[in-house]
Amino acid sequence: MPISGLVLTLSDEPSLQQAALSQLALDSRLSLGELQVNRLPVVAETDTIRQSTRLVREELIMIPGVIFVDVVMVDFSDTPETDESVVEPTTHKTHDRPDARPPD
Repeated sequence: MPISGLVLTLSDEPSLQQAALSQLALDSRLSLGELQVNRLPVVAETDTIRQSTRLVREELIMIPGVIFVDVVMVDFSDTPETDESVVEPTTHKTHDRPDARPPD
């Protein structure tokens, strides 16, 4: 089971920040830490490497109010080697959304 330590940068806009927190709290794959200004520590647990990759690269950044996803650590030591052991690397940039900008 891949486990990822993440830090999400959330919007400074209170309504977007609250909407993001509400949506993130509904996702059973995520354990949310305590919000620090606009940064939220998150632990993500998925069943496969592919699911983990999709969550980090695509799903989280598409949540309105999530501005940036920092990957702090990833552990897949207990995941079978046959579990999509090779994931194609990509260059990921912030999506072209009006509220998306790199962190300060």
